[in-house]
Amino acid sequence: MNRWNLPLNQPVSLTETRISGKERMLILAILLITLAARLYYVYTSPDLQLSHDEIGYHEMTLQFLDKGFLGYYSDRPSAFVTPGYPLFLAAVYLAAGAVNTDPLTAVRIIQAIISVGSVFLVYLIARKSGGIPAGTLAAILAAVYLPAFMANNRILTEVLYVFMLLGYVYTVINAFEKSNLRWHALSGVLMALAVLVRPSVAPFMVVPYIITWFYRHRFRVSTEGRRVIVGFLITLLSFSVIMTPWWVRNLMVFDKFIVFATQSGNPLLRGTDPYDPYDREGPSIIEGIPESEMTRVAVERIKLGFKEEPGLWLQWFTVGKLSYMWGKPWGYLSGWAVTMHFWIFIVLGWPATLINIFDRKMRWPALLILFTTVLHLVFIPITRYMYPMTPLMAIMTATLIVKIAGKILDTDYLSS
Repeated sequence: MNRWNLPLNQPVSLTETRISGKERMLILAILLITLAARLYYVYTSPDLQLSHDEIGYHEMTLQFLDKGFLGYYSDRPSAFVTPGYPLFLAAVYLAAGAVNTDPLTAVRIIQAIISVGSVFLVYLIARKSGGIPAGTLAAILAAVYLPAFMANNRILTEVLYVFMLLGYVYTVINAFEKSNLRWHALSGVLMALAVLVRPSVAPFMVVPYIITWFYRHRFRVSTEGRRVIVGFLITLLSFSVIMTPWWVRNLMVFDKFIVFATQSGNPLLRGTDPYDPYDREGPSIIEGIPESEMTRVAVERIKLGFKEEPGLWLQWFTVGKLSYMWGKPWGYLSGWAVTMHFWIFIVLGWPATLINIFDRKMRWPALLILFTTVLHLVFIPITRYMYPMTPLMAIMTATLIVKIAGKILDTDYLSS
């Protein structure tokens, strides 16, 4: 066994798989309280005015239901965004119409329910490494994080994306613990569903397989090495099956293969305006630039910036963007939200993430946080982009706290 300790067929202890009656009651109580609190927030908070992306998704959905095509801020078919969230909205709007309910209220209620499912997945993931104490602490941290309440009221991708992403994380951990290849297939399905909501996570799908194959097998031909390859091929196949309708649609409509979406040029270009990504000073960086040219212009600006002002641009693409992305919580600046965000997801969360890379069961969620953060350093730095990582940060912090407590108290937290 090498220092990475990454077997595919690792047996799982009963403390991870068997849930007792007392544990069921505990997590059920947490979930019911979370659901009640989030539904209360939906019904008592004032409706937020739709803006920017919310208007785009809402109008896109109405247009799809009326005219039968998907076009984001467009009166003709487009592939500017992936179709997962608009199709989700369309299904909710249809159901709301059938029972004569306001569609936006229905979306907010459904999203509140989905967000409770995310808290449950947080529990299951944290429990794998830190037992019931870590699962409970992580679930509570995810449940009380105030931006999660606000997210349910927004007509945006976050709530649905977080649920799919956590589902993927849970299945990919199981895929590398158990010999049953169905976990690999399921991880591919959930990755595809997450990508259809927000595509930026897609490249991460290969990361667990590359790391496992290299550090465990050093690219040698072996039975376990072949199992890694087979697992990846099954994951890729199931991913492709879910993505195929979108690929076929794009090929038929645009006569070219579009893997995910065409919107990447916009956030890439917006990220090339050091310390003014939101156009607070001067005109917008994207003003007058066609969508088809945004990526090219962005690359040229980055090359020129690093050539003429390397210090400024290096600072902007590292600590500058990190401060924008992680410096405060998304959309909710109450004292409690800011304090929790700082202490749980920055002061404790980041060291816990780096430490958990060396925990076999927490390695993939820890690497996903790092991957997502580094990837978004290229684009416009928005707190909203980092919000989906906060449930994973709750897991990182909770598992570290429980492990430290176990060492101090000399107890076996996995037997709790």
